[in-house]
Amino acid sequence: MTFPGSEQGRDAFLKVFKDVDDAAQDASEADPFPAYTDDDTQKGLLGPFCPTSARRVIKALTMANVTPDDGVLDIGSGDGRLVTAAVAAFGAKRGLGIEVDAGLVELSRSLAQKVLAGKERMMDRIEFVQGDFLSQVELVRDVAWSVIVVFLLPDHTEKFADLLLHHYRRGARIVALVFNLNEIPELKLVQGDEPENIYVYSKEG
Repeated sequence: MTFPGSEQGRDAFLKVFKDVDDAAQDASEADPFPAYTDDDTQKGLLGPFCPTSARRVIKALTMANVTPDDGVLDIGSGDGRLVTAAVAAFGAKRGLGIEVDAGLVELSRSLAQKVLAGKERMMDRIEFVQGDFLSQVELVRDVAWSVIVVFLLPDHTEKFADLLLHHYRRGARIVALVFNLNEIPELKLVQGDEPENIYVYSKEG
């Protein structure tokens, strides 16, 4: 599969987030049981923070054929890696991440700045908003997003299905990580990688 974006941006993204992944791996080996498993503050979230690898981020966005014409929305953006990669490595014209954890929002901005060091103008195309996604629907419903990324628990699909369908019917590609979106029958799967658990849905496929 040919990589469609900026090699320089991809390399910068992989370097910064490989360091993040390595640090997370070290922490996991020291404490193999994530805090959210028994943290009452995480219960009921659409998806606890569980970052996918930097390499897998690049693969997912490549499968979705992200280009400079795209506006990319990440619902539950964690440390911002998908939004940052979309802009830095694929040249997306806009990326927005919505994340409930204020600390992760600040981390997202910091990591994006590291990836885009020396390219400050590109930071204007990246935005991270802190808040419960379900309270932010009006912020994103009327924007013409062309790619929407979700890495959310299937138990909550009904809470965001209407928003996904609204944009899907307008031509957006939907990228689901780990959990497919079989609970939304209208979505047409156009690419799937079962070993990597990456699923891309599009009307145009």
